[in-house]
Amino acid sequence: MADASIEVPDFCGMQALDAWLLGHDLGLLLVGPDPDSPEPLMHGIVTRQQPLPGAKVGRWDPVTVWVRRPPDDSGDREPQQPLPPKQSDAAFFDED
Repeated sequence: MADASIEVPDFCGMQALDAWLLGHDLGLLLVGPDPDSPEPLMHGIVTRQQPLPGAKVGRWDPVTVWVRRPPDDSGDREPQQPLPPKQSDAAFFDED
């Protein structure tokens, strides 16, 4: 351990991006449990961390965090009701 002068804060319960930004501001490197994952550590809520809060670590030492991702309900944001007009109704709407 290089310079054990940074106290690890409690990241649990924080939004992943907010935790990453706080860690960066303090001189810590937040990483997921799989550093080779193609998904960046930005979405979800931090549920676990290692080392635990209060531990002393060196500047830019990694802190591993586990993130619970929000359900993927992003889907189609178009309104479902009323339904858009059908192409077959185009002649009806074009009449004056």
